Amino acid sequence: MARLMKLLPFRELGIPVKILQGMLRNRGKRIPPWKARTVDNGSLVLIDGIPLVRVRGTPREIGRALGELTGEQARALTDGYMRVFAPDAKGDMPLARQMQVPEWHREELAGFAETAPLSADEMLLGQCFLDIHKVALCTTIAAQGASSTTGEIILGRNLDFPALALAHEAGMIVCFEPAGGRRHCGVTWPGFLGLLSGMNEDGLSLAMMLVYGHMHREHLNGQPFPLVFRRVLAECRDAAQAVELLDKRPYCTATNVMLADKSRDAVRAQLHPDRSIVARVDEKTPALACTNHFMEPGYKAFAFTWFSSAWRLARMNRAIRSGEKLDVARVKQLLQKTAMPGINLQRIIFLPERLEMEVALGLPTGGPRHWTNFSRQNLFPTAV
Repeated sequence: MARLMKLLPFRELGIPVKILQGMLRNRGKRIPPWKARTVDNGSLVLIDGIPLVRVRGTPREIGRALGELTGEQARALTDGYMRVFAPDAKGDMPLARQMQVPEWHREELAGFAETAPLSADEMLLGQCFLDIHKVALCTTIAAQGASSTTGEIILGRNLDFPALALAHEAGMIVCFEPAGGRRHCGVTWPGFLGLLSGMNEDGLSLAMMLVYGHMHREHLNGQPFPLVFRRVLAECRDAAQAVELLDKRPYCTATNVMLADKSRDAVRAQLHPDRSIVARVDEKTPALACTNHFMEPGYKAFAFTWFSSAWRLARMNRAIRSGEKLDVARVKQLLQKTAMPGINLQRIIFLPERLEMEVALGLPTGGPRHWTNFSRQNLFPTAV
């Protein structure tokens, strides 16, 4: 079956099969319950039932603390999710080994494997599998200035991602406090040390979206894209610095990303294999939306997901062009209207000026969700 999947013209055509396999394989299975506790260089607390994990120190110490706090859940997710989503580990490992993983991240992975029941190879594949097997249908919107009721910047995102009847139980927030580095946090899963959505202590926030139809033009001599986006939060002060980093094309896989910072700068960066295409908010364009395709002539590519992506983008753009003022409540409504039923795994609101986020996790649904607020004190204690 894994070999047949690789012969499909678009990898996303195999997603319905994987969803069915996951539902059958994981029926009745649960992620081990989270436990509030403290270990060397780390802690886990539960806020409204959502794990908030804080880890600090050197890369090795961060990895070890994460392994102690989340290793049991990472093992269950690897067995129940990865073996369905990416079943050809033997065929995928050579591709993962071609990717560039910096030494500090290898240290984190090694530390995790020392304290968790996962091998070094399983950890490496867990960081690279999304570059090899594309899957995610995401929608983002950034509003500020004239498009925002208060003028403050708001970044909202949907993460539409097949849960395979298991991943919805494993969502968590991790706050990284690297020794001598910039604190950053993100919504992620146990064993997955990159980030798809996150914020740093300077207020820089991001949300990525996969782009389909460019697989044959992408390269493996770059870094896994979840690691690149974690690097953005760890290394960059604001959206302008983030664009400078992304312009160097450190990534393997074509994606889009929305950036927002506390200066009320918002950027939509379309990260094509050849170049990045950047759009910024300004007085004439105080809000931006983005989904799962490139929008510029000459960079578009048809993919199986194009119709969904175009529909979701059009819905967001209609709200922007209407001139209505957007606030947190309205952005939540727009996220619900563009959520993909059955795979809407996460909804997130970033408020960079407040260093706050609101998160809605749980069973995938296109309907209403329960939201939990994570305050500045939750995410960045003592931040100024």
